[in-house]
Amino acid sequence: MIIQEPIQAAIWHCLNHYAYSDAIFLAERLCAEFDSDDSIYLLATCYYRSGKPSQAYTILSGKKIVSEKCKFLLARCCVDLHKLSEAETVLTGNVGDLISSSSCSSFIETIISDYGDSAAFALQLISHIWWRSERSHLAAEACRKALYLNPFLWQSFQDLCDRGVKPDPEPTKIFRADNLENFNKCLGSNSHVNSTPLSSYNLSYESINTFNSSTPAQKMVNMSVPSSNSSISSGIQPFTPDMNNAKAIFVRPLGRKVKVINENAYSPLTPSFGVFPLENSDNLSVCSSQSMVLVPSATLNETNDHKFISKRSSKPVFSQSGNTSNINNLGTQQITMPSSPMSHVVRRSSRIITNNCSVKENTKSPNKKFASPKSATRKIKSGLIPKKTVFADITERHPKERGVMEVETLTLAQQALNLQKKTTEGLLSLLRDIGIAYLQLSKFNCKKAIQLFQSLPPRQYKTGFVLSMIGKAYCEQSDYLQSIKYFSEVKEHEPYRDTLMELYSTSLWHQQKEVALSALAQDMTALDRNSSSTWCVVGNCFSLQKEHQTAIKYFQRAIQVNPDFPYAYALLGNEYLVTEELEKAITCFQKAVKLDPRHYKSWYGIGAIYQKQERYELAEMHYKRALRINHSSALIMCHIAVVQNSMDKPDQALHTLHIALTLEPKHPMCKYQRAQIYSKLGKLPEALYELEELKEIVPKESLVYFLTGKV
Repeated sequence: MIIQEPIQAAIWHCLNHYAYSDAIFLAERLCAEFDSDDSIYLLATCYYRSGKPSQAYTILSGKKIVSEKCKFLLARCCVDLHKLSEAETVLTGNVGDLISSSSCSSFIETIISDYGDSAAFALQLISHIWWRSERSHLAAEACRKALYLNPFLWQSFQDLCDRGVKPDPEPTKIFRADNLENFNKCLGSNSHVNSTPLSSYNLSYESINTFNSSTPAQKMVNMSVPSSNSSISSGIQPFTPDMNNAKAIFVRPLGRKVKVINENAYSPLTPSFGVFPLENSDNLSVCSSQSMVLVPSATLNETNDHKFISKRSSKPVFSQSGNTSNINNLGTQQITMPSSPMSHVVRRSSRIITNNCSVKENTKSPNKKFASPKSATRKIKSGLIPKKTVFADITERHPKERGVMEVETLTLAQQALNLQKKTTEGLLSLLRDIGIAYLQLSKFNCKKAIQLFQSLPPRQYKTGFVLSMIGKAYCEQSDYLQSIKYFSEVKEHEPYRDTLMELYSTSLWHQQKEVALSALAQDMTALDRNSSSTWCVVGNCFSLQKEHQTAIKYFQRAIQVNPDFPYAYALLGNEYLVTEELEKAITCFQKAVKLDPRHYKSWYGIGAIYQKQERYELAEMHYKRALRINHSSALIMCHIAVVQNSMDKPDQALHTLHIALTLEPKHPMCKYQRAQIYSKLGKLPEALYELEELKEIVPKESLVYFLTGKV
């Protein structure tokens, strides 16, 4: 006889320890016995986590799936395999193309209703599909709602910023604990991992105030226990009491000190591989490793306890093999509720027995003493039930003792709630600070973004993400020396990071750092040959060595690895521009702006092609399109001025250069172009003044000395 839940737990145990082949093997055995959505989902998850989305897709698409978790995983596989249309159909049914701005809100509410705690992730996935299909208004709305449900989804916030969509509300309001509609949607139930988050207790911030204002009889912090016929979505469902709806409380045995909840251990409860069935979930007591007991609200007598122990001693729990190892470990494991129809049924009087409590502690009641049944002692000696067990019953306590327990229960609940609030608010405060800085960077307010990133706490500042953001900001300002400085710190602190290394290589390329760029290319190749950033770095290395055909080959390899990487298309377009293959170059730039309409470097590249073809009006139009995105780029303004001068508009060109030099007073190209225009207009003293300053900025530039001699 095979029971489903223990096998599911074993599979999740293998997954959590990266034994993917074992997990797949066990999941296949489970599917052979139980052809259900749960077993299919678990098998597909094993393949997906082992890096095989194609196999997971084949498993799910070949079955008639009903559950939302299977649909979500199938949609995720479709996105990974670039089947965006099919992914949208899976998530939206057949109404994806019919969704408009007016019907978007109702569709989102349907997603929230269908997907429950996973709704934020489903919205994030559908927003990715809508961004790619150029339905920006729908994608932005889905991102905003996903952030509202779960402000920990940084990618949704980043998508809004990168697409130039103003986050609504501002980061100061998005990342706030008091805006959380449902904390469980942020942390989830984590039914298949080895710990239960605080959110599983479903503590409400208002419950403490309600408790303080209640009468002694009302001061029971209620907790609900899942019913025995509840469905288990994956693995063994952890015991997750609800602080709002039930008839039991956490108390400590009398005579023991209340232990403060350890802030490093979110929950004393851990899932068990076994299934210990119960007929009635109201009659449940648990004594955890934190000396807390879940006490039943009904009175149980000694006779029923005696019958329960005798009954359980003669019948195995899981199979006919008689293996009782799981039962012997119940004192330190979490109790789980069965859902399988094969689960055994026991008497209403059954108790869960733990080994953290002693018989003597229960004998302190002045009204009634508790004597352990003789049969229980015999069974303990036989090894079926752990030694030193006791049944804690709140109804046997003296009223004064119950009052003490209620106060202690309130203390524990307050500690758990305060820990939850403190941790959440701390994380959201950090996300708020990073979000404000990232928003400024996405607007190309680079100086402001640098200041904000540098003001982060030291531990966060000295991380690869923050340092790479500062390096990116300097690269956007064309301050390549500072960009190199910060990216080199990134490699020092986190040598495994490949994100934005293509910008690091571009900064090295501009500074002609051939040795450093070659070393970076070797490091990246050794790190990850399946990263598009790696091949962009290698391509830049060969481009710096004037081996343009080889560079083109590696940029094409970067696109092959990740066809959705706009920067790789931009680099390939630049190489085609150098080799005078203008048609290929403009195709690459157009693909880049289709993937990312705000990729200003590609708009700039299209303008450069039209300028080379002397189609100055089209060149100016595309340069200005790039400038609207990155309004602080002196380089783009310089090229606009050159085009304006070529169209016999020197006054406009000088005005444009004046704005550019206001932003970057020592930009060498801007000063050189202004000197040329002054020379063309006959303003020789002004031209000579610009050139003298240029000699100090770029003392080894031959064109400066040539123009000086000409003036």
